[in-house]
Amino acid sequence: MTAEVSDKCMDRASRYLAYKPRTRQELCRHLRDRGFGEEEIRACADRLEEYKLLDDLEYSSLYIETMVQRGRGMDRIRRELAAKGVDRNTIEDAVAGMEDLPDEDRLAMDQARQMLEGMDLCGMDHNEREKVKARIARRLASRGFRADTIYRTARKAMDEAMEEGRADEEE
Repeated sequence: MTAEVSDKCMDRASRYLAYKPRTRQELCRHLRDRGFGEEEIRACADRLEEYKLLDDLEYSSLYIETMVQRGRGMDRIRRELAAKGVDRNTIEDAVAGMEDLPDEDRLAMDQARQMLEGMDLCGMDHNEREKVKARIARRLASRGFRADTIYRTARKAMDEAMEEGRADEEE
């Protein structure tokens, strides 16, 4: 027996999804907060999935694409999707389905280079350079990059900036 879905529930769900794409869990939580019963919520979500108005895989793919463009690492993106109620298999399917997923090392290096822009590392003592490297590491960590990527990138970016600074001094 299928639970009945009231027009009021469908209307509320449709308006919520019209604002921006949502995961199934987000929609169910919203409807629950509005006082709808569990069976009606489940039936409503099922119907919206049938109509292709609710799709966690598509949502995940769009979310990954957007967050990568904003410079976030895949670890953080995976955590955020999981917090939105997307199951691990759906997340991994979305990642696997991405054609132009940029290299995390390149994304991290772009972030580090941006932070080092205009800094005179050669004019700094060792402790000051270590503070800059730590600041880069914290930024990359907050963006959701893996620990090995963070430390490798911070070290490499600092080395490149130092070499560039030395080359500028020689000119």
